[in-house]
Amino acid sequence: MKKTITTILAFAALIVATNFTSNAQGRFSVGAELALPMGDFSDAAGMGFGASLGYELPVSDNLGITGNAGYLMFGGKTFSNGFVDIESKSSMIPIQIGGKYYLSEAMEGLYLGAQLGVHMISSKVEVPSYTLFGVTIPGSSDTESSTKLSYAPQVGYHLANIDLGLRYQMVATEGSTTSYLGIRIAYVFGEK
Repeated sequence: MKKTITTILAFAALIVATNFTSNAQGRFSVGAELALPMGDFSDAAGMGFGASLGYELPVSDNLGITGNAGYLMFGGKTFSNGFVDIESKSSMIPIQIGGKYYLSEAMEGLYLGAQLGVHMISSKVEVPSYTLFGVTIPGSSDTESSTKLSYAPQVGYHLANIDLGLRYQMVATEGSTTSYLGIRIAYVFGEK
């Protein structure tokens, strides 16, 4: 995993260095994110929301290299162990690079893309104290953090200073894939 993170950071540094040395114009964006958990992940997490920053470096008339970083907080779910309700919450920090291919040559309109990177995940489980057969069992709280490889195909539409994107985000976890449908609406600064 450390090798993957190092490779991604090196590639991102190369993009930034290329931009500054070639005086190329780039586009920065600030966006609001909505995440709809899919599959097994929807059993453990509610709808997520957050914000993200993005950068796009045009490399041809209809191709751009992208970088994104953000923060997502997912609503908690409550489970019962037969004695007490257990609450789980999670949050993610996605950092990804990728590309966009515009179907027109104006770097506007409909585009297809893909992203690759990491998700830093924090999960918290809280068990309140409860009484069982006259004995009080103390509550507990457990937090687990990890960094996982992530990837996503995406489709979107870029209009003037607004970028609307939809991606199917997959995060590689032990024995399965955590996935969510990501919706981003962003305000874009800069020229194409």
